[in-house]
Order: sequence, then C-alpha cells, then structure tokens
Amino acid sequence: MATLIGGKKSAIGLFVDGLEIKFAKLSKKGKEVVIDELRSASLITKLEERQLKDLGEADSFETSTDTFAIPTGTEKSSAGDDNNAILLGLLAQYKPTSYTLGYSISEPSIYYHTIESDFGLKGSKLKKRIIDELKKVRAVQPAPDAVDVFYSADRNLVCAVREDGISLYRSIEEIKSFLNNRIPRIPLIDTADISLINLSRANYGFAPDEISVIVYIGVEFTRLIFLKGSEFFHFAPVLGEGYDSINIRNTVYSRLLLEQDNLGIPRIDRILLAGESRRIAFDEFLKDPLPEVDIQYLRTPYLDSSNLPTELQEQIPEYAVAIATAWKLLDESNPAFYQTNLLPEFIREGQRAFKLGWYGYSLLILIFISTLYFTWQIMKLQTSLSKHAEVLAQKQTQLEENRNLATKISDLDEQLGRYRLALAVYDTVVPGYDRWSRMIEKISGGVENINSLWITELKSIQEGNVSVAGFSIYRSRIPKIARLYDKTTLRQALQKEIREKTVYSYELLVPKEKYVIQSPAIFEKKSE
Repeated sequence: MATLIGGKKSAIGLFVDGLEIKFAKLSKKGKEVVIDELRSASLITKLEERQLKDLGEADSFETSTDTFAIPTGTEKSSAGDDNNAILLGLLAQYKPTSYTLGYSISEPSIYYHTIESDFGLKGSKLKKRIIDELKKVRAVQPAPDAVDVFYSADRNLVCAVREDGISLYRSIEEIKSFLNNRIPRIPLIDTADISLINLSRANYGFAPDEISVIVYIGVEFTRLIFLKGSEFFHFAPVLGEGYDSINIRNTVYSRLLLEQDNLGIPRIDRILLAGESRRIAFDEFLKDPLPEVDIQYLRTPYLDSSNLPTELQEQIPEYAVAIATAWKLLDESNPAFYQTNLLPEFIREGQRAFKLGWYGYSLLILIFISTLYFTWQIMKLQTSLSKHAEVLAQKQTQLEENRNLATKISDLDEQLGRYRLALAVYDTVVPGYDRWSRMIEKISGGVENINSLWITELKSIQEGNVSVAGFSIYRSRIPKIARLYDKTTLRQALQKEIREKTVYSYELLVPKEKYVIQSPAIFEKKSE
C-alpha cells in the first residue's frame, strides 16, 4: 500500500454514526504516537437523508442511502449548510497542509463477502477474480478501487466492498473555500469494523485459541465482531439499534449468545466494549451473566493520552473508530493493522502532484537525460564558440593591421608610379642618364656574388667605353667579372705582391651598351 502519511506527523480520523461525528487528532513524536485531541459534534440532520445530485462519478453513484450522503448541487438546504459549518468547526483551526485526514465508513455504505480461497492470485488479478465472484451474488458490479481484502483466522479471504461512502469527502470539498481554498490530503477510507479490529490487535495480546468479542454499541447501530486469537473470525449481523434504544443491553446480550451458539463456540474469553457502551454501563450488566469472561472497555495503552483531561481519557472507547483511523495513517506499517483501503481512485488521482503512468515517468527520465545531454552539448559549443570568438578577434585585429598596411603600400605604389613617370620624362629629356647607376649597381652585385676581388678604378674612355681596373685574390675570378658584360675585353692580368700576399691586377674594357642582359649563373657563389 502506498505511503499514507506523506511525510506529515499529524493525522485526523473521523467517523460519523447517525447524528454524531467523532474527531480524533493524533501526532507522532519520535517513535511514540500521541493522542492530541478528541472531540465530538452533533449534526443537524442525518447525512443519509440528503440526496446526491452530482457526484461527478455518475457512472457509479446516482442516489444514495450512504451514511455520509450530502447534496453537491448548486442549491443546498440550510440544514446541509449547518452540517458543513459543524465540520468546518472541527477542522478550521488546523492548516490543511499540516496533517492528513482519513475516515471510516460502516454498513450500508459497505458490505463484506467471504471467499474460501484467494485462488493463488495477488494484486489486480485477485481483485479481478473477486469482482467476477461478486457478479454471481450481487446485482451491482463494484469498481476495483472499491474492493479490498484481508484473511480470517480460517484463512478465508474476506472482501470489504464499498458501495457508497464518498459523501464525507464531498462535504470537505464544500468547505474548501473556508480552508484557504485547500483541503487536507485524504489518503485513507477504511471500514469501522476493521478499524475496531486494528485498535484491538494493536493494544492487546491474544492467545492463539482465545475467542474475543468486540462489542460496538453506537448511536444508531450495534456490531459484534468475533476474533480467534488475534485474527478476525466472524461478523455478527448489524443491529439497527443504538445505546439509547429501549432494552438495548438485553438485545445485545441475546445476540451474543445466539452468535456463540451458531458458531459452536464453547466459551468466550474476552469482551472488549467500544462506542457508547460506557453510557449504559454495559460492562456491569455483562459481569453478572458472564462472570468468567474478561470484560473491559477498549483502551489504548500503546498510545500516549497524557495530554487529555482525565475525564476525556475515560471516554477513549467512544472514539475508538476515529482513533484507529488516525493511528493507521501515522503507523501504516504496524503489523497489527489490516492493510485495507477503500479510497476511490479519482480521489487518489486528484491529490497527486503528478498524474503520470509508467510512460509519463519514462518520459520524465528521458527529458532529464536529454536535458543533461543538451546542457553538456551547449556548454561544449559555448566553449568552442568562445575559442573561435577569440581567434576571430585576433583575425579582425590582424585584418585591420593589414588594411592599414595595404593603405600604406597603396600610397607607396602611387608615389612609386609618380617617380617612374618622372624618370620616364627625364629619360626622354636626357637619354642614358641612368647608365652609370645601372653599371655600378650591376658591378657591385657581381663583385659581391663572385667574392675575393675588388675594383679600384672605374672610368669612361673614348667612344663611351668604360675601363674597369682592380685586384683579385684568385686568378680564376677575373674571367667571371669579365663575363658580367657581353663583348668585354680583358686588357691585362698581372701577378703582384701586396703585403706579402700574391694578388692579380686586371683591367677590363667594357663597350658602350645601353641594356645588358645579366646571366643568373654569374651570381652563384662558388668556393675555391
């Protein structure tokens, strides 16, 4: 069963019996469960006298004799408004988010059906089989959420089936606007009979063969529940009489003996009294005819009731159903409790923060994984984008520098063009003006490339020829310098001593030429 308390440490249990509504508030402090408050209130009219007009579950509910039935149409009786005011008076002082709420219902809102076997099934398959079995004995087929089961002492399967019991939930919805427009979470609807069994099992120890009877005498009905050991054994038919009925004590005693005889029980070991039994001193009445039976009121020794006034502590049996309902909310894993819950699915779904099936949760997981993946990809791309942005900024800076350089080059090209134009004009005015410049440039380049020689004299002689004189460390270098110009004549090459070093003096005759084609081989450097 799903978690009932939902993390909250307070729970409220309600039970309506006729015109009486019982209220029990319990809280969990550490491992201890404390009874904080017990209250009761009287309704103006019986809830079952009011007709259901619109439950929102038209396929399941049309009219009702439900103990909790109230109108939900737009027109409400003044009595209904008064009943809502009474319910509001019980709940208004608590924040709806501070507690969970559950309530128990009784016949005719529920009925029980016993099946000899569970057919080896569990869960939804078992419920489906139970519904098939109920079709054979009941005219109305219940919904799966209206059926729950527990085992009897004989290992028979006891089916609790809800037929109505939703109207108290509707009443709480009607006062929603007075509760900060929010109703408390309602995770549990149980039966009054199972609540009484749970409270007895949680507070008393039972021998395996011990026969115990829980006698609940209420405002409007009476129920006898038989236990064998700590397990359920038998439900006696409901008596439609309450504590204020004439001769109710004799009626209950007679029914007790009749059920004992029908069940073939040789003796009854214990009787636990609950409900309004204390008002009619039923324990004193039973002690005379049943002196050997342990007769006592249903108490709660495992709950801390020290916060309650002494007089209210004595009234705990009157609130047994409401207390058991709230306790089950706080301690659902208690092994003494039958894990039954008749809460309709539409209420459970309406209170869920997320209404998702397996496919919805799968989609959530996929969204989560996708979010992580795309977040990682985005971060990766952002890192790459940042790096590229830095490179782009550098390139843009370089581009700007190149643009500035291109502008300067353009200016220089423009200036060079002007110089070339001026030179061309000058050349037309003074032909051959640059002869010596070209000659000196060519001879300088040749000397630099050939190496190991130098020029001492460069002069113009007759008919525009040029005489070139100089020295070379190596004789073989003289022809190389002579080949700088076509038709060059080596006039002389003499060996001389300079500073005790042998050198060769030479004299070349270069003919007058305007343009000389220079061979690239002349400028290749060769080592001796």
